[in-house]
Amino acid sequence: MENGGHLTRLYVICEWIARLAYINLLWIGFSVAGFILFGLMPATAAMFTIIRKWIMGENDFSILQTFWQTYKTDFLKSNALGGILMTIGGLIFLDLRISQSGTTAFSLVMSLLMISGLFILLIMFLYVWPIFVHFNLSIFNILKTAFVLSISQPIFTIVMIVGSLAVYFTMMNIPGLIPFFGGSLLAFIMMWSSSLCFNKVMKDSN
Repeated sequence: MENGGHLTRLYVICEWIARLAYINLLWIGFSVAGFILFGLMPATAAMFTIIRKWIMGENDFSILQTFWQTYKTDFLKSNALGGILMTIGGLIFLDLRISQSGTTAFSLVMSLLMISGLFILLIMFLYVWPIFVHFNLSIFNILKTAFVLSISQPIFTIVMIVGSLAVYFTMMNIPGLIPFFGGSLLAFIMMWSSSLCFNKVMKDSN
């Protein structure tokens, strides 16, 4: 009986490894199909959609068909969201570089504000795609919800930061894993943590 339990757990682990590798390859392939610039965001939305289904216990669906359908459906909205995030990040980074070129107290204060802004934007990014695929919200409300959760749910935010750093250092030390798990493992950690966060918020609000 005990050996059977071990085999079952091993099967589940192997199944998840295969799933994450497959979805990561799809993510890369569809990103390249959109010339990266236009393909990365819808491919990311599609990857999070698939992983969300798995986390919620949905398994009886075609991965490729669902990925392609989500990629098409969310193409414009995901690119708009990604464009807004990159624009905000680029403006904050530009202001930071300008502030760092100064030597006055005002320049120092502005530099600290810009660094804080970049940090908040990075934390928000951890929630953006889980919110995108979990709720039917406008882009403005996605960003607003991501900001609120990143500030009001520090435990889940810390879990995602630590998990993301763990994935990053693992991939840097074993770069051969990047084509198979570089995006999907990170997405799994973000989606799993966010799902727990969403459930807690919904429970607390009732």
